[in-house]
Amino acid sequence: MKVKHYLTILSSLLFLTTFAQDTISHKMQDAFIGGGFVLGSSAADGKVNYGQSREFMVGAGTGYKFCKWNGIGIDIYYKSTDFYLKQDSAKVLPNNVQHSSEKISFDNIGGLVFDRFYFGKVYLDGGFYYDWAFYTKHITWDKDTATNAGTTVKTIDKQLKFLAPTNYGLTFRFGSQTGVSFYFNYRLSKLYKSDVTYPQLPAYVLGLTVGLH
Repeated sequence: MKVKHYLTILSSLLFLTTFAQDTISHKMQDAFIGGGFVLGSSAADGKVNYGQSREFMVGAGTGYKFCKWNGIGIDIYYKSTDFYLKQDSAKVLPNNVQHSSEKISFDNIGGLVFDRFYFGKVYLDGGFYYDWAFYTKHITWDKDTATNAGTTVKTIDKQLKFLAPTNYGLTFRFGSQTGVSFYFNYRLSKLYKSDVTYPQLPAYVLGLTVGLH
């Protein structure tokens, strides 16, 4: 998707600009790019393919240090999360039709408020995130048996009406101030609108980012 390329370039520019600036004693800088994998249990009728189900994230932010070892901040980011659905007889999301491959995809613009603790050259923070799913898709891939034009048919349903427009949860990050960091997200909200009874998809994501914190 082209928006990913644009946002990657933007994040890289912000990252380089941050390095070029003089350090301000009480100012925190954040610029990062990375991704992770979906984890956690799911219902028998809503299983995902682990390893395939993943996300990409890029963002930047700022904050204020109260002292040498602690500060608070805010990040703004773009995040894309793909849930690849397991194809078996128990599947009901979004229907019971089986395909060669199938996914539910979210493109989000989000914000994160965090409290950060510094331990020398590493940091640990915890915070609360809130995402707006501005673009959602249901994508299927099937063998093309009707024509000789190709081997695969790809079908895309956009702006899915059964999905909630926002989601939120907790996030934790740990790593180097100028390098690789781990992050862990725990979604607290439900993915669907209140009148929808589809099985909930896994709520955890574990990943890596590269950046300046």
